[in-house]
Amino acid sequence: MRVKDVYTPIDMNHWVSSMGQALNTEALNELRDLMGEALDEVLQTFIDYLPGQIEELSRAVNHQDANGVFNLAHRMKSSSSSIGAFGLASVAEEIEMIGRTGSTEGAAELLERLKQLYSDAESVVRAELLK
Repeated sequence: MRVKDVYTPIDMNHWVSSMGQALNTEALNELRDLMGEALDEVLQTFIDYLPGQIEELSRAVNHQDANGVFNLAHRMKSSSSSIGAFGLASVAEEIEMIGRTGSTEGAAELLERLKQLYSDAESVVRAELLK
């Protein structure tokens, strides 16, 4: 399965309203079918590394480093969409677009939303890892 088969840049804000929808379970189940137990390593890597990326993004926003904002948000968008965290990927994409314009204006507000979405997604991923 390719990322573009799972992630489409559609308004997916309805997925961000509750923890149970932090991850698209259909996409996650498809990944489980394709990858089997190897998915656990991908999910563990996601929860191990994304908090650090969020902290780096926060520093880039605080230092008004538009290029850093662009690059970090792009990586988060990719890693989030690859596991079915489409709400998180959508917000990361919004932040990425801000950085792409050479600005950081508005990124701080979106970063707070991104942090909450990550928290929700992390809970779902941890539950998935216990299965």
